[in-house]
Amino acid sequence: LDQVPLWGDEKIRDFHARWYFPANATLYVVGEFDATTEQVEKMIEDAFNEAAPSPWAMQAESPLARHEVRPPVKHAYGVPLEERKEIEAQLHRMMEEKIEDPYQPFVANEGKPQMFQHEHLTHASFNIFSKLPIIPMEKLGDLHRTVLQRIALLVLQSRIQSRYSETNADYKRVELDHSDSAREGCTVTTVTVTCEPREWEFALQVAVEEARRLQKCGLTRGELARFTAAMMRDSEQLAQQAGCIPSLENLDFVMEHDALGHVVMDQVEGHESLLLLNKYITLESVNEAAAELLGFIAEYGCDSETRDPRSGLTTAIVACVPTTTTDVETDQVVRFDITSEDVVRVLSADYGEIEPMEDVDVPDSLIPDNELEAMIQEKQPKLESATFDEATGVYQRRLSNNVRVNYKQLDAEPGSAFLRLVVPGGRSHEPLDAGADGIGSAAVGLRTLQEAGTVGAWDRKQIELLTMQNLLVFDVEPEMEYLYLDAAFAVEGGLRTILEIIHLLIEKPNWEETALERVKDIYRMFELNTTKNLELTTHDAINKVMYGDRRFMDPSRAELAALTVEGVAKAVEMQFSNGPIEVNIVGDLIPEEVDTLITQVLGTISKTKENKNVPVMAAPIPLSLKDVPKDDPLREQRQWLRDSDDRACAVMAGRGPSMWAPMRIPERDSAQVEEEGGFAFIDDIDPVNVLAQANGNPYALQSARRKNPLATYIAGMLLSEVVGGRLFTTVRDALGLTYDCNFTLSFGLQNSDATTYRLLVTSTPAKIDEALAAGIRVLRGFQHQRVSQRELDRARNTLLARHETDLKSNHYWADLMQCSSLENLAEHKTIKCITELPLMYEACTVDDLHEVYDCLGLGEGEIFTAITVAGENESVAEKREEIEEDDFASSASNSSFKSIGEDVMAAAAAKLGVALGGGVNIAEALSKLKIDQEGK
Repeated sequence: LDQVPLWGDEKIRDFHARWYFPANATLYVVGEFDATTEQVEKMIEDAFNEAAPSPWAMQAESPLARHEVRPPVKHAYGVPLEERKEIEAQLHRMMEEKIEDPYQPFVANEGKPQMFQHEHLTHASFNIFSKLPIIPMEKLGDLHRTVLQRIALLVLQSRIQSRYSETNADYKRVELDHSDSAREGCTVTTVTVTCEPREWEFALQVAVEEARRLQKCGLTRGELARFTAAMMRDSEQLAQQAGCIPSLENLDFVMEHDALGHVVMDQVEGHESLLLLNKYITLESVNEAAAELLGFIAEYGCDSETRDPRSGLTTAIVACVPTTTTDVETDQVVRFDITSEDVVRVLSADYGEIEPMEDVDVPDSLIPDNELEAMIQEKQPKLESATFDEATGVYQRRLSNNVRVNYKQLDAEPGSAFLRLVVPGGRSHEPLDAGADGIGSAAVGLRTLQEAGTVGAWDRKQIELLTMQNLLVFDVEPEMEYLYLDAAFAVEGGLRTILEIIHLLIEKPNWEETALERVKDIYRMFELNTTKNLELTTHDAINKVMYGDRRFMDPSRAELAALTVEGVAKAVEMQFSNGPIEVNIVGDLIPEEVDTLITQVLGTISKTKENKNVPVMAAPIPLSLKDVPKDDPLREQRQWLRDSDDRACAVMAGRGPSMWAPMRIPERDSAQVEEEGGFAFIDDIDPVNVLAQANGNPYALQSARRKNPLATYIAGMLLSEVVGGRLFTTVRDALGLTYDCNFTLSFGLQNSDATTYRLLVTSTPAKIDEALAAGIRVLRGFQHQRVSQRELDRARNTLLARHETDLKSNHYWADLMQCSSLENLAEHKTIKCITELPLMYEACTVDDLHEVYDCLGLGEGEIFTAITVAGENESVAEKREEIEEDDFASSASNSSFKSIGEDVMAAAAAKLGVALGGGVNIAEALSKLKIDQEGK
């Protein structure tokens, strides 16, 4: 930034003239037009034909001719032997003829590891690169080569990750990529291995061994069939969704392919081209592509005589590793010593004879038809109730075993669907103490099931390959009041597979000791990451002071150590079997097929409690917030985080309203007559939102609106949007104290009052105290400068627009339907809430927002603050001397707050010539006042 003032007007004009002229521009137009292609082209010609360079363009240093796509770069390529010879011969000719070409590449030497160590890193990451020239995709042969390379990489990634999962509990992950980069002007193949520091040699060894195995021995026929089918399914689904892809994504796609010199095809044309190539995707062709593509890592360190002539070279290796690690035996932090020579040794070592991979038998389904038929005959599943809500298009089903299913047809994402399983219980049913099935058991247990990756009689590899074929990805998450599973998949094949996974997870879960240890290790890593992350450690400080027990937080190392496989199994299976579960499905569905599948697969799950030998789940211990004395020093925390950069983060928190809290309906004096922003009184008693009433909104009347169970949630969401706007324009724009400032209300709990609000501010160490104080002033300022109608309208429009956009998403509809048939979890939520949501947004008034605002604990002795300062020196974290008394930070009851606040706002309003209550954002007034004062 210190260079910017040195740029003179002439330099800036010359730069603009040299680059920004019509001949150097490319116009991309993507989207739906109310015109033909010819008409659009005519409009473009009419608009740009007369466009001319700037007046001083002729004086620029370069001619007004179209520039090359990118500036000259001499690339060092790691190409195979024959291409190396060609490049070297070309360079020799150019030297003899004394020709200079700024774009002429040269051959790279094999890259050596570059080491980067930092104390805040917790994992070791090894990035191995091979840079190659871009080959424009112009013909089917070019597409064929790309497809073969993609299959080879998918197989290699699957093999490496499978071996990682079969070994010990330590975290290990591999990512592979081979892609063209328009920005860099080259193609890069990348292998990235991330692991626990103590496992780095083994993790790299596995990646090298599997690369060598695939290069030497090739794929199995089963792998070729499965991965080709998965890629075809992926392409087919993309073609089906061609009309639903946002224009911005299509624009990025077109611009990237155009810059790379590729033929630009839309999703349908791309899939049709892929179908033409299907019969040419043979085992021999994929093996040839693998041998050429993977040589850079498989033969790292080999000399030119022993290297496969098709193999490329590694052009760079970057290792990002921590400075310390944890000793396995002593659990003590020790220095992590690693050198570039160590990395070279592991990558180039001889690991003995490489054996071909054995093929894996992948089932068509996880519950064979004959087994399913036997269960149907035994349990006679049926739909106990079936309803359809016309307003939302949601089908609701209750099966004979009490499983609840909500589903909706949505063609916004053709060929695909999304599912969410909700199991009431969650972490609120965990004990408060450590033990085999103690605190953390439900959370750790659920993740252990996923980490094991096996269900029923099927092993992890079989499950992985079956889910891959059906484009199925699923994840689990433990919440405070329920456990849930989310899955996205291709409807054909994928719907049955995910329903079978749910069936087997509940009926025949597989519990593995190694999976439990891997999950414990992930929790330990996250704990370590939290202590090294600025925002996470600040939130963690608040959590420890505010919450009444540790169920709101991740289990500690001691609590993790106490958990056993038997204990976590008991905790999870008890929740699976102690009440109705709910399944929500949204996507390109056929109702008759869904009804058949859910009846057969979910309907044959054993009835809860009665038919299973599990204990009855006791009522949960209530979730609560701590009762912290007003003068407790823990209400104001400050901590230091060692870092190479000076940064700071502050969090302010307090009590907030619960999601389903009833909103107060005030008793009115019948003689009272008022009019306030946006509403008046009917019969002088019940206020009405006039605009909403004019639009026929049934919740225009205050009494009707506030009786709706969504009242507090809707007003809270609008209030959060308004508060966020004021924080941004005041603390960031007007005062320049922060680069990020946001406000949230935690509406996640269904049946608990342990809800909070959070204010997050990030800034520099020098400004963080001032930024936090300014944020607190903004929050407390709503007591004296009410939400304006303009602010409410802006927030309403934002949230309604977001709601309309999100209604095209499968995931969002699952959010809306979730818990609507679980009266034991969310008694107030029904399918009607989905249609009432936009109506409540439209009818909400300023008074409603202030009802929620009044529920926020903002007074003295009610708020909690934590400031974390990061830097090289701990002295930057010491609380700076107070320059002046900040009366704005006092409580609402303090008269000085009101007087000073009103004085400043009145002065700002006077400067702008507006009334104090006129609805102009106070940040704009303060900003103008500040500029005027600086001018004086």
